[in-house]
Parts: sequence; C-alpha cells; structure tokens
Amino acid sequence: MGLGLTGSAMLSAEAGIINNFLWNDLWTFGDISSSQRGWLKRVKRLLKFNLICLTGLIFNLLIVNLLFNLFGINEYLAKLMAIATASFWNFWVNMKLSWRVTQIDK
Repeated sequence: MGLGLTGSAMLSAEAGIINNFLWNDLWTFGDISSSQRGWLKRVKRLLKFNLICLTGLIFNLLIVNLLFNLFGINEYLAKLMAIATASFWNFWVNMKLSWRVTQIDK
C-alpha cells in the first residue's frame, strides 16, 4: 500500500484493535453485548475500546523503553513485562468501561 513503516504500523495496530473488539463484543462479552443492542451502542463500545487499547499501546511503548533503556533489562523480558501490563490494563479497563452493565441496560 506504500504507507511506509509508521503508516503500516498504525494501520496494522488499528486493524488488530478492531479485530479484538469484534471478538470481544461477540464472544468474550457477548452476553453483555446482547443486552446492549443497537448500532449506536456498538459504535460507542468500539470508540471506548479503541481509546483504551491505544492508551494500552502507549503504556506498552513507555514500559518497554523505560525497562530496556533506563534499567537495562533484556529487550525480550522488557517486552514480555510490557505486554503483560498492557494486556491487564486493556482487559480490566474495557471490562469496567466498554462492557459495563448499567441499570439502563438491565
């Protein structure tokens, strides 16, 4: 597509985020999603999910750079620790914000 390194990385990250959202919306949190019907609610969940995951990506990059460049931790161990931290962040915050059940949803 001729996007270059940064453009292709951004596009692939966004494609991954949308893919993860669809699977989470249909399978992981499908019981909650089914009670929050309608395209407007789905788009709202997608926007929240996207923002939370992009924040997780920023955390991931900061943690890797901090651990590797500042503390001299092995690159792969730093990446593993960053992935674990960002994954926990993404799941927990999305569970609390993107797919939370409110009184209106019940």
